[in-house]
Amino acid sequence: MTAAAIAEDMGRLANPAGPIIDRQQSKLLSAMLQRISGGRRITVLDVGPALSETVEFFSRYHCRLHFVDLIDEPFLQPREPKKRLSQQQLSKCFTDHLALPEGTQLDICLFGDFLNFLDDTALRAFNSALRPYLHSGTRAHGFGVHHRAVKLEYRQYGIIRHDTVSVRKRNNSALKYQPHSQIEVAEMLSGFAFERGLLLPNGKLEMILHSKPGPSNDGGGG
Repeated sequence: MTAAAIAEDMGRLANPAGPIIDRQQSKLLSAMLQRISGGRRITVLDVGPALSETVEFFSRYHCRLHFVDLIDEPFLQPREPKKRLSQQQLSKCFTDHLALPEGTQLDICLFGDFLNFLDDTALRAFNSALRPYLHSGTRAHGFGVHHRAVKLEYRQYGIIRHDTVSVRKRNNSALKYQPHSQIEVAEMLSGFAFERGLLLPNGKLEMILHSKPGPSNDGGGG
């Protein structure tokens, strides 16, 4: 990955990240990242800000990074309920903000806590927007909850090493916490299926997802 490619994606974003407050070991992330060894070019989507540790980690690979910080986008939090968008409108907004080049096939998606802050309609719309960019080898890493009663604040995650993630607080995020059960995620994020999960002490569920066969994700990576 060239410095220009990094700068292109980082330059699109304001970075509201605070300091690292924790470092968390992750066996699941390590298992997923083992798949990208071997020198093959990969494409990575991170739906958070361009954290320096994540950029540094992936700089050792031949890859393309796409950072799209979605959590505070106005289309997800209209001030008046009557201005809430339909699923189709939300899907278009997600597609426009992802701004992925035509023909892009994502190898890795980094969701962090994002799925826990989308309501049902927005989660289905996010799924629709991602589907054209998935292929049979796409994997995703993120965090859900073991059960909906778990109360959590939004956190940002970066990658320090293949088995270590950084944890930061999010500055001034206003999006409402809307956790989904594993069954609900499987139904609404239907482009993916659960591959592995690990329950963490704080009630979060660390997840690895893999793409499901479908009309828009049956090709190879690249």
